[in-house]
Amino acid sequence: AWKIVLDDAGAVKAHTNLGVDCQNGGADIAVEKGGLYDITLTYNLAKGVIANSYKYEVVLTKESTLPTTMNMIGEEFGNWLWDNAGVVELTPVHSKPGMFWCTRLISAGKPFKFCAKKEWNGDFTNLGAEDTGFTVADNNCTVAETGVYTIVIDIKGAKITIAKAEVFGIGDAFGSWDAGKYPFTINEDGTATITTAAAGNLRIYAESTAATSDWWTREFNVFEGKIEYRGNNGDQAPVAVTAGQVVTLNFADNTGSIQ
Repeated sequence: AWKIVLDDAGAVKAHTNLGVDCQNGGADIAVEKGGLYDITLTYNLAKGVIANSYKYEVVLTKESTLPTTMNMIGEEFGNWLWDNAGVVELTPVHSKPGMFWCTRLISAGKPFKFCAKKEWNGDFTNLGAEDTGFTVADNNCTVAETGVYTIVIDIKGAKITIAKAEVFGIGDAFGSWDAGKYPFTINEDGTATITTAAAGNLRIYAESTAATSDWWTREFNVFEGKIEYRGNNGDQAPVAVTAGQVVTLNFADNTGSIQ
């Protein structure tokens, strides 16, 4: 939106939706490196398109040492081989640098561990005293019960949280945008199902008490039979559904269907 408001003090407020090159409604502005930035937006009234009145400067002041990727490997996840397709690539929690998540079926007693890179260099099983939901033995992680779990790794907060998964639908296809209102039924075989209530675009997310951020920061959807994750990107492409369709997610092999 574009509007100019004169406030009670007589000052002018300008509201914009500026993206790349100060284009109104333009693409998101991205940076090449994570870190601390000084961002300066300068306004000078000019004729013509809005972009002529604005310019911005983005200066990196301190590069982040937080990892930008995270992986899980184990007996069930790649059979301890980094080049195996079964290795799980965790998804960044949107707008939370150094925080990653995944939802997967994990068998009781089957060992696994984590590493920022797909290599045996810097692999780890724990981060701190607040780790919860798993045990460490013989330098590997295990869970006590077989089930579908959501894993949140918070490098900045030095915490790994593994908890039974909670997955929800939200939005027009379910009747409202109330978070936590439309749960998937999660089954022992690693699948999760829900039936849509109305025609609209399908939106799905994983809940987690460890990642205290809006639902869309852990959003995902089904595209051509596969679960794809939003990560740090913008809205995913719309997935239109009709009332009464059954959405099935398989957290054993990261596939899904809408029927």
